Amino acid sequence: MKKNLLTRLIAISTFVILFPAQAGTVNGNFNVTVNLTSVCTMAAIGDLAFGTYTAFQAGIQTATNTTATLTCTRGLTGVTANFDTAATGSTAAGAATNAVGAGVIAGLEYNITATANAAAPGTAATASTIGTADTRTYTISGTMPASQAGTGPAGVATQVRTLTVNY
Repeated sequence: MKKNLLTRLIAISTFVILFPAQAGTVNGNFNVTVNLTSVCTMAAIGDLAFGTYTAFQAGIQTATNTTATLTCTRGLTGVTANFDTAATGSTAAGAATNAVGAGVIAGLEYNITATANAAAPGTAATASTIGTADTRTYTISGTMPASQAGTGPAGVATQVRTLTVNY
């Protein structure tokens, strides 16, 4: 019995020595995909305030500028802007880098421009950090020509205009 056991142990150890355990690796490639939808969001825009215009005044009336701030997908190109034409008497140029428009409020003609400022680039995503958005701003300015009569009673008049940014 001892001899039989010894023979078996020798045979097993020979097998282990002659045929060591094999470890291996295997690789396979795969694609990581995503369908990104680019987005810009716009913060509320403050009022473009012309202040007090006195009928037939000698000088041009300049509005206090306001700013449209957008948060956008990084790296967008070909961004354009334009104003609406929904308000009575309003006009707008076609979409371009800078939006140009005009209108009439309280019988007073005005001109408006939204000037695109350089985009402030966000940060790129890495394997350990989330990327941040690009910030785009438009400075909205306006003027009213001199020597206008105006229409209606004195007081504050308000007209809603819309700035549309195309990306």
